[in-house]
Amino acid sequence: MILTDDNFASIIAAIEEGRTVYSNIQKFLLYILNSNVPESFPSVLFLFSGGLIPLSLTVMQILTIDLGTDMLPALGLGSEKSEPGVMQEPPRSRKAHLLNKSIIWKAFALYGLVASLISSAAYFFVNYAYGWPKHALSASGSVYAEATTITLAAIVFCQIAAAMNARTKYTSVVNIGLFSNRHIITGIIFEIFLISLIIHVPFLQGVFNTHALGVAEWLFLIAILIPLVLLEELRKWFVRKYFMKLNQ
Repeated sequence: MILTDDNFASIIAAIEEGRTVYSNIQKFLLYILNSNVPESFPSVLFLFSGGLIPLSLTVMQILTIDLGTDMLPALGLGSEKSEPGVMQEPPRSRKAHLLNKSIIWKAFALYGLVASLISSAAYFFVNYAYGWPKHALSASGSVYAEATTITLAAIVFCQIAAAMNARTKYTSVVNIGLFSNRHIITGIIFEIFLISLIIHVPFLQGVFNTHALGVAEWLFLIAILIPLVLLEELRKWFVRKYFMKLNQ
């Protein structure tokens, strides 16, 4: 730590900045890692079903998530301001890791698993609308394209919720301001714009094997955000009310 002057307040500010940077890197990791679960879930279903369940995401659609929709919100998390109460937390252990058990559990067993279940349910629902299980799950054609499209879009909207949820560890995101981080908001707008182009522009439909979605499908995607954010807000409230008081 390099001090700019002999003011004790400079030390406090430096410690707060260091804790914020450390926390933001963890938020970045949480957001980036959780999308790996819904991306790999279609392959798991395909393998364990012996090929009876077709891959619900194509390679190009997976690349869309990794290289397109994920990046800007992740970078936005790196610019998040200090969370309220950061200086009241005890010093972390010198042996503490950035990628700890809490991050791994939330990324894979919570955020990732929920996104996998929602996106897979959307995939099966499209097939159900076209006659499954009386008919086999579609592996090609317009029905398959529509099913993979809703799967892709559901993952993207789950990631939008994850970006908002990852902004704080324990504090309600409402308290820090839903729109206070303009970088994340810009990233979310870009996500929606990009996925809309991929879904509705004819040339891109051929490249990414997508199919235009109707109003009902878009309302379903928007509806994904509300329960995911509310459930995480409830979890944070529970942690603040019970676990944090026990540790004081």
